[in-house]
Order: sequence, then C-alpha cells, then structure tokens
Amino acid sequence: MKIRSEVPADRQGIRKLTISAFADPDSGREPGEAALLSELYACDGYLPEYSVVAEINGHLVGHAIATRGWLDGDIPLLGLGPVSVEPGHQKQGVGTALLAEIRNRAAKHGERAIVLLGSPEYYGRFGYGPAMAAGIIPSDPSWGDYFMVLNLSAMQLPKGNFRYAEPFGV
Repeated sequence: MKIRSEVPADRQGIRKLTISAFADPDSGREPGEAALLSELYACDGYLPEYSVVAEINGHLVGHAIATRGWLDGDIPLLGLGPVSVEPGHQKQGVGTALLAEIRNRAAKHGERAIVLLGSPEYYGRFGYGPAMAAGIIPSDPSWGDYFMVLNLSAMQLPKGNFRYAEPFGV
C-alpha cells in the first residue's frame, strides 16, 4: 500500500470511493460525505497537504482529509473528516495508515491538535479522547464523547469553542 498526497486527478476516484464507503443501501441517496468533499476542496479551510490517499497497485482504496478549523475564532486546529476506505479494503489497516499519515504531517507542520466526530472505540485506539473533557466545545454539544481531540503538543490544549471549516455547517 502506498500513502501519498491527493492530486486533482484523484478527485473523481476519491468521490467514488467515498460514496462506496458511506453508502446506505436502504436510502438510495448519495451520502452527504461526497458533496461535503467537493465543498471542502473549494473552501478557505482546504489544506492540500492534509488530503491523502491510499492506493494498492494504482487503485485508490482510501482517502482522509483534514481542514482548518478554529478554536474561539483565532486558534487554528485541524478538523479531520471524512475518512473513507473502500468496503473491500476495510479492516486491513488502510484507515490506520491514513490516520497515521495525517497525524505525522500535522505534527511535522506544528499543528496543535486534530479534532473529529467519530466512534470513541475506533478513534480512541489512535490516542483521540473526548474533546469536551479537554475543554474544547463543539458547535453541537449533543455530540458528547463522539467529538474527540488528539493533542499533538506537549503543552495543554487551550479551551474554547471549536468551529469546523465552513462546509461542515457547524
């Protein structure tokens, strides 16, 4: 498996894999994560260095993106998501590799933290913990422990209200 930065030529493949990863066969509708990606690419919070793909034999099997979010409007943090893995390649380390790549790039660039909305059981394995317990408040407090943070610094994180990039709408 190869992990690399996405390039614009990957975007159609990323869209297809995101649709596949988040498809709900009962709804018959395209998952919102696919439209969200298009909006993230066009927004001010898009950071190309944090959009990475996983490929096997030249075939895209995973994608993760982190965009600029803000704590209290002036402290930059990263907001992770969506993270997509082709269903046939799930539970094979693709998601783990994508998360590690985002984390390594963020640490190398001096980012303070990464926040996400996801499963505490899954993301907890990678060092993420409840953000509200750390004093980082989401725009929707009902997210509870599903709103998580990974501190990339040896320093304590500042406390405040977090806002994702504009396309998230929260």
